[in-house]
Amino acid sequence: MLGVDALHTRDVRQTHKLLIKHALALRSIPIFQHAKLVFIFESNLAFESQHLLHAVDAAEIRNWVSLSEGQQGSLGWLTTNERKQQMCLLLREAMTVGKIALAKTLFSNSMTALEARNRIKDELSSYCVVTEAPKTTFGKVRTTYTGKLYGKQDDLCIAIQLALIGQQYFFQSAKYRNFRTLDYLTPNGLR
Repeated sequence: MLGVDALHTRDVRQTHKLLIKHALALRSIPIFQHAKLVFIFESNLAFESQHLLHAVDAAEIRNWVSLSEGQQGSLGWLTTNERKQQMCLLLREAMTVGKIALAKTLFSNSMTALEARNRIKDELSSYCVVTEAPKTTFGKVRTTYTGKLYGKQDDLCIAIQLALIGQQYFFQSAKYRNFRTLDYLTPNGLR
């Protein structure tokens, strides 16, 4: 992980500004100057995905693609309960085998590097699967994936999960073939 940002505001323009700062911070790293940015926005937030992409366009950030895995192929990633389960399992597996690491030069525009590291640790530690018994005799067991218990946040945890599943879809789905470079790593080696 190169950088993380988190912001709690009612003014969506502040969110747009932070996204632009984050993208520009990535692009300021020499090796990522010309890299394709792959945006994986949650599409559960009305039209926020589209608004974020308009902000990226308005900031004249180039060489990017956004996943369109929302309802009826809309922009963003629809986080259904089934997908949350899949994302949770991907994160657990990645952490178990050591596939996730924080860069020594982890950056954040919204907090210090130490605060960012602590927030990631706190959110990952608090994320859990909550199972509720049926409320009626013929009811179903309800399973929820969350880190928002006891007033905590899970935004960074969800962002990490979205990054994991999004990169998987980006590199495996034929839908995004034209956006990939020809020399990406596959399970069978360098393509």
